[in-house]
Amino acid sequence: MKNISIALDVMGGDKAPFSTVKSLEFIKDNDDLKVVLVGEKQKFSSFLSNLNSEIYSIVECKKFIPMGEKINRQLLKEKDTTMARSLQLLKEKKVDIALSAGNTAAFVALSISNLGLIEGVERPVIAILLPNISRGNTIFLDAGANVNVKSSHLLQSAIMGSIYAEIVFNIKKPKVALLNIGEEETKGDDLRKQAYKLMEKSDGINFIGNIEGQEIFTDKADVIVTDGFTGNVVLKTSEGITRSFKTLLLRYLRKNVAGKIATLLVAKNLKEFSRKADYAEYGGGILLGVDGIVLISHGRSSPRAIYSAMKLGKKIVDSDFLSIMKEKMKNKEN
Repeated sequence: MKNISIALDVMGGDKAPFSTVKSLEFIKDNDDLKVVLVGEKQKFSSFLSNLNSEIYSIVECKKFIPMGEKINRQLLKEKDTTMARSLQLLKEKKVDIALSAGNTAAFVALSISNLGLIEGVERPVIAILLPNISRGNTIFLDAGANVNVKSSHLLQSAIMGSIYAEIVFNIKKPKVALLNIGEEETKGDDLRKQAYKLMEKSDGINFIGNIEGQEIFTDKADVIVTDGFTGNVVLKTSEGITRSFKTLLLRYLRKNVAGKIATLLVAKNLKEFSRKADYAEYGGGILLGVDGIVLISHGRSSPRAIYSAMKLGKKIVDSDFLSIMKEKMKNKEN
């Protein structure tokens, strides 16, 4: 296995630069990972003391895009931000992957403007991994890249998600479903009805029909497709439910002595459950459709989650996914 190099936006994320730099502590010798830390060294040098200096290098960059920054033309033209520099390194093939837990809208827009879209793709989408009840993962897209879409964009998302599942995760004929308010073909708004017809006719995917919200975390589908607005709402809702469930459970357990003892006994299991149920801990999503491997982590990602994103990135690069995706999308008629 060859070493995989990753340009990491050090200042990206709610807990940056702590989470980003500390993620390198999880890297093992046999991970074959090299990280280019893109940021202002003065702001994160205190976190470098426990790191093996052989696994990282630094590209000095003082500017970064805040989490709430709105996208504008001037921002897209700015070349000296941690995001832009990371993407430039990717474009110049000095790294294999660009990774950020920062402003998602900015990173998506900059990825499009710096890398361009691969031939045959109209809109890029964010594909993330969601846990399912069979202890595996389901590919869910779009997680927030595109709010206003056409039915043809949803079909294209389905095709890209299917290729991703097949090439990176070795799923033969991945089952693709469209997120809707009912299983019947006639359910949903015009967008979903039209998308259903397109997917049903497409020979590029193994379409199994509509899937409802309560089935997202089952193993009914390998790939679940929706628009970016709905997808982001689903993720934020599931995030809130997980937090609320844990809070309520602990509150009731701590009401009496027996409950407090039980809490101590199951503490490890609760921690494992929280990590399993929290999509932020699954590392990151890939921005499918741009001409490069771009990974987007949740803003509140922990060091372990960012390390998981790096491992996912290596898996993607080792599978030669981008080359295969480009070839397959070039030959698709959408």
